[in-house]
Amino acid sequence: MNPRERAKLIKERMEKIKHKVVVMSGKGGVGKTTVAVNLAIKLAAMGRTVGILDVDITGPNVPLMLNMEGKRPTVDAEKGEFRPVIGPMNLRVMSMAFLLQDNETPVIWRGPMKMSAIRQFLSEAQWGELDYMVFDLPPGTSDETLDILQLIEGAGVVVVTTPQDVALLDSRKTVNMTKTMKREMLGILENMSGFTVKCPECGHEHKIEIFGYGGGEKAAEKLQVPFLGRVPFEVDVRTGGDSGMPFIIEHPESASGKAFDSVVNKIIDKMEK
Repeated sequence: MNPRERAKLIKERMEKIKHKVVVMSGKGGVGKTTVAVNLAIKLAAMGRTVGILDVDITGPNVPLMLNMEGKRPTVDAEKGEFRPVIGPMNLRVMSMAFLLQDNETPVIWRGPMKMSAIRQFLSEAQWGELDYMVFDLPPGTSDETLDILQLIEGAGVVVVTTPQDVALLDSRKTVNMTKTMKREMLGILENMSGFTVKCPECGHEHKIEIFGYGGGEKAAEKLQVPFLGRVPFEVDVRTGGDSGMPFIIEHPESASGKAFDSVVNKIIDKMEK
């Protein structure tokens, strides 16, 4: 398949998907994949048909967070296509992790090879008709990010950050890249936004801001983009990611679950208006 034919096929596949949400971050370690996975799960739980594409070719973690390690896509050799793996809530999932021998096998590829894999995922996967496709991008403004923003027309972008200065600096670069690429900014999400502990002596609850407070909202205001909200730091979020049990389903009444509900509703309001 030549590049022109592949681009045409990607366009045809993506036209069958009503809404595309690209989840980005300026740096690693801010919980971007956790946000992408829980966003996809929550949308599916709300009755939408949803796919999620793990675009982080060298660090694919979506299958781990969905308890789908060791799965393989179904290949139709005659058509030169494959079907994404079906996950929880009937999610259609594709990740480089499904193609590796095991989860310790490294992907040592340069940019052109990674971009070729992404284009294959977009053009050869039988995504079908979806209400939403969530794209979990690698951190930063690398080749993969540029490629997705160029290829996916009509995409809305969510930028995930934590409140500390170094994360906010990189998130501002990501927002500016989105604006340069003329893609819709759905907003900035401040993740790991402190946690609450109860004093064993007085019984009062105290908020501890381990990374500072309000940085995401201030960045959104300065950059004139929407602020989606804050998701607090909770142990259940971390353990859910490690065990493949998304917190939005396992702990919907937690502080993080309620905060994330609000974020998802804001995204739906923007995408389905």
